[in-house]
Amino acid sequence: MSHPIEDLQRISVKFPLAMGCEPELDGVIPVFHRWIQDRAVDGMLIDVADYAHVPQGPGVMLIAHEGNYALDLDRGRLGVLYARKQPLAGDLEQRLAAVCCAALRAAELLAGEGEQFRIAGDQLEIAANDRLLAPNDADTDSAFRPVLDRLLDRLFDGAAHELCRDEDPRERFNLHVRASSGADAATLRQRLA
Repeated sequence: MSHPIEDLQRISVKFPLAMGCEPELDGVIPVFHRWIQDRAVDGMLIDVADYAHVPQGPGVMLIAHEGNYALDLDRGRLGVLYARKQPLAGDLEQRLAAVCCAALRAAELLAGEGEQFRIAGDQLEIAANDRLLAPNDADTDSAFRPVLDRLLDRLFDGAAHELCRDEDPRERFNLHVRASSGADAATLRQRLA
């Protein structure tokens, strides 16, 4: 019997910035506006929202129809986030890869703005933004991990990785990943392409 996680569409992926990288969030606002003008990332780009004043919040967001990009502050760790809102084609692994690629493309572009935007390259956080299909429980975890492990083997080129879930049932289903080795955003994205 299949698990409803296979139908999951609303997924977010965050690549934390490298230790010591602490960009001024105000500086991201004109960058995101330029991305809208230049159509630098995929999707129908709509607007930029500044939530930097919210402690451990969404930071600065680039709102798009398909999904939102952000320099995110959730859980106190700054990172490049992509949160998919609209359906994607393919199976769950293909959808996860597409969401990761979108986040990594944004990370590549931000890294071009300066060293302060460099991602750690050996870590990521994945969350399901659908509590009905993916409740934060052991059943969802056991159905999701094999799919994610296959993706992580590609992303980290076979390097060992650990997964940790925040088991608080009030939280969305989420996994924090740390690999034994990493790479820059461009290399990680090429591995998934």
